[in-house]
Amino acid sequence: MYIAQLSDLHYVPPPGLLYGRVDTAAALETALARLAALQPRPDLLLISGDLVDRGSPAEYRSLAAQLATTGIPLALLPGNHDHRQHLQAAFPDQAWSGPRCHQRRELTGGTLLLLDSLVPGHEYGEITPDTLAWLDASCPTDRRVLLALHHPPFPVGIPGMDAINCRGAALLESWLNRHPQVEAVLCGHVHRFISTRFADRPALTAPSPAHQIALDLQGPPGDLAYTLEPGGLLLHLWAPGRSLISHYLPCTPAPVQRYRDL
Repeated sequence: MYIAQLSDLHYVPPPGLLYGRVDTAAALETALARLAALQPRPDLLLISGDLVDRGSPAEYRSLAAQLATTGIPLALLPGNHDHRQHLQAAFPDQAWSGPRCHQRRELTGGTLLLLDSLVPGHEYGEITPDTLAWLDASCPTDRRVLLALHHPPFPVGIPGMDAINCRGAALLESWLNRHPQVEAVLCGHVHRFISTRFADRPALTAPSPAHQIALDLQGPPGDLAYTLEPGGLLLHLWAPGRSLISHYLPCTPAPVQRYRDL
């Protein structure tokens, strides 16, 4: 399986601009062009939350039209800027699990579990006993599993983001310790590529294709900032008998020079 991961699109339909200056629709177009040029073609496009900026039906309708041009199957989960009901209405073919936007997706050689960590009206996320009950009912015992959610349940070292990460992380860590078939945890929310370990397995956050959270490792929690550093995405290679391999890709490609042609 080749799983492309985008996150934190904060999609604003054209000609609108996020914060009056960030063209998130153009950034997504650039990212999708990079995906279209990849060989082999990704089998799945995982978008790990904050698909749109305000959660409006119009935003989701415009986004759905743009994503449909890829022809790549989608796996979506909500972030703190999303609206559950509007998201579900715009993407009715997703395997939504009830009123929450959890999903279980069967892939070649494994299962992808998508967790809804959204707490409406708040920027932080949360793992609750109800979340664990869904995981218990949905997690296979005889297949490899990847777990994805928007809010990272681990610190990332940026105080402003750690203040709004995923609460209830100890519940999820305890659950993961009882489920060794879950091989990695894939997240968004931070608008940066970060690699660490959580519950003794790989844990990653994906960058945004549009704008990144500034790397401020000492600022006060209430003083987040963004930067127009280049947008990016992740490409996960998930092959039988091999650990998950994750590549960071900038959304804008550069020319390739073959060494044999030098």
